[in-house]
Amino acid sequence: MNEVTRSGRIARYVNCRSVGGLLFFVVALQCAALLVHPFGDVRPSAAEKPLMNSASIEHPVLDVMQRACQNCHSERTSWPLYSRIAPVSWLIEKDVHNGRSHWNMSKWDQYSIGERQDILSQMAPMVRNRKMPLPQYLLLHPEAKLSDADVELLYRWSRGERKRLKSESEQVSSPTTN
Repeated sequence: MNEVTRSGRIARYVNCRSVGGLLFFVVALQCAALLVHPFGDVRPSAAEKPLMNSASIEHPVLDVMQRACQNCHSERTSWPLYSRIAPVSWLIEKDVHNGRSHWNMSKWDQYSIGERQDILSQMAPMVRNRKMPLPQYLLLHPEAKLSDADVELLYRWSRGERKRLKSESEQVSSPTTN
């Protein structure tokens, strides 16, 4: 087959109309994907609600949590522009959904004492073993990386808060004798 015949066949299949139609289809598909939220609507914000309400927490600890944890573990998530474009938005929404399902700083006061103790007992080793924040999160948010001092601060706070909650629950459950 000669070159002219081959290019004629290719031109029949690839013309402006088919390329334009394909481009229109891709753009329409992307626009439709923007409307899909497979993990529900995790975007509503409760920025006015205090974080870790009812916890005994000092400002240095809260500052570290706000810098490194609140985007995935609270309802104060800041949503960058790229988080609105599917399929990247789906990955980010999945991470936020999973983070909030393990621990939501905005709903700390709604957890029972036992649930709080469980969260704190999981938090301490996750932070100490540097499994949190997630590595993929740190790629785009290097400011969330925990220093050794941050790790020690969070570890000590979580252990201390867990002990405080344990003694509080023991005081509530044991009758006072007079």
